[in-house]
Amino acid sequence: MWKRIFSVALCGLLLCLCAGCGGFKSDGAFTYLLPQNVTSLDPQTATSASSELVMNSMFEGLCRIDEKGETVPGVAKGWEHNDTFTQFTFFLRPDAQWSDGTPVTAQDFVFGITRALSSGSGALAEDLLLIQNARAFASGEVDSSSLGVVAEGEHTLVIRLEKSNPDFPALTAEAHYMPCNQAYFEECSGHYGLSSEYLITNGPFTFGNVYAWQTDSGERSITLTRSDTYHGDREVRPASVTFLIDYDQAFDTDPVTALVNGDVDIMTLTEDQAMDAKEQGCGILTLNDAVTGLLLNPQSEKLENATMRSMFFKTLNRSDLLAQRGGTPEAQGIMPACVLWDGEPYYAQDAQAYTLQDEEATQAIPSLLSELDLEQMPSITVICLDDPESVSVTNSFLAAWNRVLGNAYNLERLSYSDFQNRIASGDYEAALYTLRAGGTTPYNVLKAFESTASPTLLQNDAYDEALLSLNFDLASYQAAENLLQENYVFYPIFQDQTFYATSPDTREITVSPDQSIDFTNARKR
Repeated sequence: MWKRIFSVALCGLLLCLCAGCGGFKSDGAFTYLLPQNVTSLDPQTATSASSELVMNSMFEGLCRIDEKGETVPGVAKGWEHNDTFTQFTFFLRPDAQWSDGTPVTAQDFVFGITRALSSGSGALAEDLLLIQNARAFASGEVDSSSLGVVAEGEHTLVIRLEKSNPDFPALTAEAHYMPCNQAYFEECSGHYGLSSEYLITNGPFTFGNVYAWQTDSGERSITLTRSDTYHGDREVRPASVTFLIDYDQAFDTDPVTALVNGDVDIMTLTEDQAMDAKEQGCGILTLNDAVTGLLLNPQSEKLENATMRSMFFKTLNRSDLLAQRGGTPEAQGIMPACVLWDGEPYYAQDAQAYTLQDEEATQAIPSLLSELDLEQMPSITVICLDDPESVSVTNSFLAAWNRVLGNAYNLERLSYSDFQNRIASGDYEAALYTLRAGGTTPYNVLKAFESTASPTLLQNDAYDEALLSLNFDLASYQAAENLLQENYVFYPIFQDQTFYATSPDTREITVSPDQSIDFTNARKR
C-alpha cells in the first residue's frame, strides 16, 4: 500500500530520490503553477493562496516553518522568551537587507505589524490579537505606542502578548508578520504591492525588472530572480522561479506528463498520480498534514439546518468507513498529525474529537421534517475523486444513509481538477474532502472554517466570534473545535498525506506544512 511506503512521523518529509545529486547544478530556472490569479503581493493585506505562495519566496519573517514542521530562524537569528511565554525577544541578523540595499531593522517589523492591525488594511488575522493591546489598537481605542511591539535598537525586537503562548514563534512565519519599510511604503502612495514597480522585498527572490509581473490576460505570470541582497542562512541557488497563472490546461489534466517533460518543476498530485510519477522518475515528497472526511456545505439549501446535517454524521458507521482504507491511520479529530501544542501532539492518545454514531437520533427525524415542512430527508449528492478508494469510502456513506434515513443518495466522481474547482466555487452539497493543516498550530486549522475562508462555507457568527476571542491556549482551541463539532460541517475519518512530485531533472525543492514551497536550495540537471 502506497500509504505505508510514505508513513512518516508527524510532518516529516520523505524524499524518494535517487542517491546523490551528481550532474545537478545551480542557476536553474524553475516553474510552478498558481491555482488562482494574484492581485496583490502586499504581505499585510493579500490573503489568497496564490499570493501567499509567491510572497513566501519574496519575503522572510522573523521565523520560518521548515520541511519537518519545525520553527527555524528567518530574519531572526534567534529568540528568547520569559518564563510565562508572554514576552519574546527576537535578535535580527545584522546583515539582513531589502532588495534596494537598505537594512532590514526591528522598526520594519513594528511598522508591518502595526499596518496589519490598522483598520482598513484587510481581513484581520486573529493571531495578531495575541499582542498586548492589539485589540484596543485595532478598534481605535489606543494609538500604536501602546502596542506590545517594540524595537529596542536596530536588531532587537520585543513582542509582548496578552496571554501565554509557547507556540508564538511559529505564528510569526505568517505573511502578516512580515516586515514593511515605512519610508518606501509611504513613497508608493497607495500602490504598494500592486505591481513590480511598487515593492521591495527581503526574501531569497525578488523582481528582476518592472516587467517581472505580467498581468495581461492569457499571459499572466510572475517571474522572480535570485536576490543579490539576501543574506540568510541558506544559499540561494536558482537563477529564477516563474509562477504561471495562465498556462496550458493540459498541465492540469495530465500533470505527470507536464512534470516528466519539464514544463513544471513541482506539483501537488493525488496518490495514484504520485505512484505514476514515481515510476516515471519523478521525486516524491509527502507531508502528514491532512485529514480526510465528509464535508457538508451549510450554504446548500438542503443542508442549511444544523440538526439536518447532524443526521448525516450520526448515522455513519465509522468501522465500515475505516475498513475501506485498511492500514490508513484513523483521524482523532480535525487536527492533522503535524499540529502541535507546546511541542507535543495536539490530541491526547485516546481523544475522540468527532461525532459519535447514534442511530437513535433518527427518532427526531419526524419532528425535524415537520419543522422544516419536508416530507422526507433530502437526497444529497457526494462528490469525490474518481479513484477506487475514494469511491469505496463514499459508497459507505451512501449505504449507511440509504439504510437509515429512508431516501436514496448519490455519488458523483470527478477528476482532480474538476473536484478542486467544484469545491472552490461552493458548487457541491457534500464531498469526501481532504483538509490540509496550513501550518503547525491549532489556529492554522481552525481559521479554515471562519466565514472569510474557503471552501468550508460555514458562515457562522458564533464561530467567528470564538476565533476572534481566542486566548490561544489549549482550552480555547478545544472550545472552538467543540463549536465546530456542534455545527456538523466536517466529519474527520482518516489521517492523511499530501503528495508532491518534482520533475526528474530537479532536486532539493522542499515543502512545508504551512503549504509553502521553498526553491531556495533547488538545483537542476
